[in-house]
This record gives sequence, C-alpha cells and structure tokens, in this order.
Amino acid sequence: MCPQLDDAVYAASKELRGRGAPDPDVLFLLATGGRVPPGAGEIAWRLPLSSVSGVPSPWRGKELFASEAHGATFWTIVDAPGDEETGNALEANAPAWTPGFPVWLAACSGASLAVHAGAGFSLDAEGDARVGTLSLTSDHINFSGRTPLLGLGQSRLGSIFPDQTHLHHESLRRRAQELADERGIPTSEAVVGCALAPSQLTPAERTWFARAGAQIGAFGLADPLIAMAHAGLSCLSIVAVLEGSTRMDLRTQIAAADRLAPALDDLLGALVPDLARTAFELREETA
Repeated sequence: MCPQLDDAVYAASKELRGRGAPDPDVLFLLATGGRVPPGAGEIAWRLPLSSVSGVPSPWRGKELFASEAHGATFWTIVDAPGDEETGNALEANAPAWTPGFPVWLAACSGASLAVHAGAGFSLDAEGDARVGTLSLTSDHINFSGRTPLLGLGQSRLGSIFPDQTHLHHESLRRRAQELADERGIPTSEAVVGCALAPSQLTPAERTWFARAGAQIGAFGLADPLIAMAHAGLSCLSIVAVLEGSTRMDLRTQIAAADRLAPALDDLLGALVPDLARTAFELREETA
C-alpha cells in the first residue's frame, strides 16, 4: 500500500468512528465556502479536522460536519478560498495526494457519492456558461500537468488506472438542471478545463483550452475529481462562473461567489432527496 496516504486515511477514518462520526453516504466538498446545504438536515455532529490524527495540512484548518436527511448521512467540508494573497496554496513539500484527502477519507468511511462546488471562469463569451451562472460539469479535461495519484501505485484505496468515463453522474446532472429551471436559476452544462493555480491563464492558454473543447475553466478542480474516480465515487460537479474574459482579482471573485451563494444553496438543498437515493443505488450496484 501507499504508506503515507493509506495510513493517514485509515487512521483518520478509524478515529472519526471512535469519536462518534456517522458513516457518510454523500460528501459535500464546497470549495467556494458556504455552509451545510439546506435540506441536508440539522448538524448532528461536527469536529475540527485539526484534532484528527492523519489529517494533512491544509485540511487541518477545516471542520467536518455530519447531518442526516432522507435516510442518508451527509458529510460537509467547507474548503473556503483562503486569504486574498495565497488562496489555499499547498506547502512546497506537500504530497501530491493532499488536495484529494477528504475524498479518500469519505470513501473509506462509506460514501458512494460526492458533490463538489467550486468557482471558475468562462472560456466562451457567446456560449451558455456566462458569468453569474452555475455550470453543471458534463466532463473535464486535466490541463494542470499534475495528478493526485502520483506515487499511489501500491495504494489499497483505489485503482492506479481509475475509470473516469462515468465519473460525472448523468442522471443527477439532468435532475439538477430540472430543479434549477424550476427555480429560475441560470445553469448550463459544460466541459471544464482544469488549470493549475495560482497563476492566471494567458490569452493564448484560454484560446487553447477552448479549442480543446472546454467551455469553462477552473483552478484546483482536477485533484478532487481524479481522487473521486480513484476512490470509486460518482460525482456531481457544479462550477459557479465568476469571471469572463476580463481578469478579476480574488477579492472580486469572492464577492461574486457570495452573490451566487443563495442560488447554489437553493439548488443543493433541492437535490438532497435525489442525492440520498442515488447514493443508495450506487452502493447496491457495487455490493
């Protein structure tokens, strides 16, 4: 096995169970900040991850929330954007798997489904993925030049060649579109180009991403998505489109995310019954 990742995940999962954490069915990983989605039930259990053995930096500054609704247990980890200068930049010597750690932890503890919400920028000024909309990820392209699977050839947490062809759950995406339409929330489907933070893209890079088939771009998204595929989780990825062709600083992007937060909360809350049902169906398929 991969001693670093496997030992860290198994130790953290065992400790969480010992401290009363309910096993999850669904993981909410909210990279735009926020809260436990409405509809996912009252918070029944919470714990700072800094108190859990095995949890690496930068996750030790986060908190794990557990709630129950529709017979399912939801774990929520809010991965806020961080400060205006550095965001949530990794330490120079952090293992490649560090950004995906919560994904493996949730999967090891019982989850079969993950919902990731993040922020991104439009690559097609004439397309549907415009600034101020929520984009439902139909597929992704990893332009980042990195993978969280580096050095995981011996890991017991998943296959070193994970199948990503069915990572993005199609029926959940369609249901999310239906619920958004009912609520007047502007949404679209898009292929996401995953870029490496923190440097912004050049105009030529944006053109390259678009020509390769991406309608929107996002920083730091490749790691959790690849980790989900490796861990055997299905995923619903939602990207809040906060930037168009004009460069915006992090402060402006955070303000734009705050404006979209109510719509995202509304959509996630409405999806809770479908998420619970889908998680159970996925578990039955792999039983």
